[in-house]
Amino acid sequence: MTQIAPRLRHSPVVLAIAMLAALPAHAQQSAPAQTGSDSVQAESDATSTQRVEVTALKTRQSLQEVPASVTALTADDLARAGLVNAADLQQKVPGLSLSSGGRETNLAIRGVSNNVRSIGADPSNAVHIDGVYLPRSSMVLTELFDLQRVEVLKGPEGTLYGRNATGGAINVVTRAPTAKPGAEGFVGFGSLGLRRTQLAAGGGTDDVSGRIAVAYSKDDGYTRNLSTGTGLDTNDFKAFRGKLRVALGTKADLTLLAQASDDKGTLGYGVSTDTSITGPLYPYSLGDPDYRLTAADHRTDARSIRLDSPVTSSRKTRVLAATVNWDLGSVGFKSITGFTSFKSGDQNDVDWTGGKLETQDTTTDVKSTSQEFQLYSQGDGPLQWTAGVFLYRDKGTETLDWLLYGPINCGAPGSCAFARQTVKSTGRSEAVFGQMTYHFTREWSALLGARYNRDTKDGDATNRRSGVNFTGDVSFSSFTPKAQLQWTPSKGLMAYAGVSKGFKSGGFNFGRAGIEKFEPESIVATEVGVRSTLMGGALSLNASAFKYDYKDLQLRTAVLDAVSGNFVVSVNNASKAKVQGLELSADLALGAGFSGGLSAAYIDSELQNYVSPSTRRDLSGLPLPLTPKSSGSVWLDHSTSVAGGQLRSHLEYNYRSSVIFPLTLDQTNNKGEAYGLVNASLRWTAPKDAWYVQAGVLNATDKLYRTMRADYTFGGVVESFGAPRTYELRFGFKY
Repeated sequence: MTQIAPRLRHSPVVLAIAMLAALPAHAQQSAPAQTGSDSVQAESDATSTQRVEVTALKTRQSLQEVPASVTALTADDLARAGLVNAADLQQKVPGLSLSSGGRETNLAIRGVSNNVRSIGADPSNAVHIDGVYLPRSSMVLTELFDLQRVEVLKGPEGTLYGRNATGGAINVVTRAPTAKPGAEGFVGFGSLGLRRTQLAAGGGTDDVSGRIAVAYSKDDGYTRNLSTGTGLDTNDFKAFRGKLRVALGTKADLTLLAQASDDKGTLGYGVSTDTSITGPLYPYSLGDPDYRLTAADHRTDARSIRLDSPVTSSRKTRVLAATVNWDLGSVGFKSITGFTSFKSGDQNDVDWTGGKLETQDTTTDVKSTSQEFQLYSQGDGPLQWTAGVFLYRDKGTETLDWLLYGPINCGAPGSCAFARQTVKSTGRSEAVFGQMTYHFTREWSALLGARYNRDTKDGDATNRRSGVNFTGDVSFSSFTPKAQLQWTPSKGLMAYAGVSKGFKSGGFNFGRAGIEKFEPESIVATEVGVRSTLMGGALSLNASAFKYDYKDLQLRTAVLDAVSGNFVVSVNNASKAKVQGLELSADLALGAGFSGGLSAAYIDSELQNYVSPSTRRDLSGLPLPLTPKSSGSVWLDHSTSVAGGQLRSHLEYNYRSSVIFPLTLDQTNNKGEAYGLVNASLRWTAPKDAWYVQAGVLNATDKLYRTMRADYTFGGVVESFGAPRTYELRFGFKY
């Protein structure tokens, strides 16, 4: 595809709008409301998406009334598919990709991603839990429990979400306390020694109510380390969440949240060398890619590997939040105060073989505070608006110890330090924003928004090998507007077309000569779309087309330092890239207890005028990392009465075309193949939903597929793989 949105008369979405306008649309939809208390109970009926309420645009709206590309997954959607880990969201959301290899966590939305792991840089996609921003990408790789819904907002939202939403935003909305007492949960057992439990209970009065939830999962892992006899790619997760809602008179309320999670799992750590690729990969290769090792030091297959050094991981996340909602009549007020703490420690065998050659220990400790104030209009007038202020601070420390062993790397028996470094970073951000929608007529309305953001970062890096210390600071500001036209010719049919800007701050590298700044990246996005509810509400059909002008994107590479002879991993600004694509989603009630749906994305992305700083190869024309050209999901559900209860079956197929994993040195060997996964579940629920039993299978065809692949100067190509076929049996209750 070379043209998508420049001339709207050629857009397939416009043609779809014209076709849909001729169809009857009789579905009833609720009027949009502003974001008061978030105690909105999302409907779990997958064929009634018009009744699912979301707050993706910071106003409470029916999903089908949101003039943007938003995918909402309710807790029931996730339960039917048997999905628990956040990494599995990409199976249900085309255009979303998440890759984890070792301590790396990379998140991409429509091709906009970030392979930057330093605390001197920021993610490209904003992730929130109950409105509180999570500053580190690794905080995303966690289990989901006691949720109301997960919202994935695609496309830059620089106006409402600011500098961290260049590609989009993910909002995790947890269940809110209610006065009605209740409890629910399940215990599960499955493949690989899986033990899983999720429990929640709550209740109270109209004035004071609370809810607590706990989650636990542990298994033996699906990759075996033959050198130590231990498992890798394991689950080892436990978490607690408490929420308390207090009425502050009749017009206001306060909700307090406290969440703590400890994750010692090694998902993504089953990394090994691909021994089928031999010979020097690069002109500057510093040694044989096989490290002069024998076959006994390498893996026997993808899930039976050899790592001589212990592999451990620990991620501790804490989130505290206080949210105030105040009804002032024609105006509403909302305050979200957040505090996060993220501590991680990782020990990796970074030669990815059974030979004792290299190890890497890293620790990260990042704390953040955020404060957002919102004022918004209430009522049914022609003008609806939201205005706000956002204040943010973070402070972090990261240490790295990369040790080499033996005569191959050190020149003599023993060990030597390749790198010992401590980095400290302080970041600040202040923003003011506003967005308004004016309804000219019943059918036509226009949206205008803008945000001004100023960011500053201070860095301090100490090389503990040489004792050299570098300090520096950077600052950036941005103005990110948005303009959109909306057309609602009838109930159940809405179309929109608009342009928006996204911006992500620059940051700093810690190089040989000191702190080196890299520049911000920006996106100007054009999008047209249609959201429709047809056939008396039985069919929800949505489509969109988009085109991005993506400039100065930040990519991490490794460059050989001519003075020291070491490779310096740093972030560089690629010149530009183009991204354009189409998305389609549909949910349909088929009758006789059957329902189904599909979602699909086609994304054409391309680096332009970019030469690798590592290899000097021209990478122009390659797709962006973590951006499959085509991806999609199709599912079928059936529900029927059996033995006085309800029997529900679910079958889904999720497909992703080939992908390039995030840039390390080059793209020659960083590719992952196309694959499709089949998931299924069968659930019987007793009368009155008192209890249930559910059996599920993930990756039913036992597909072998890569989750990470990278080429390294020393050891050739390394890779990790996804989970094999797994089963789980759950026993649950609801009171």
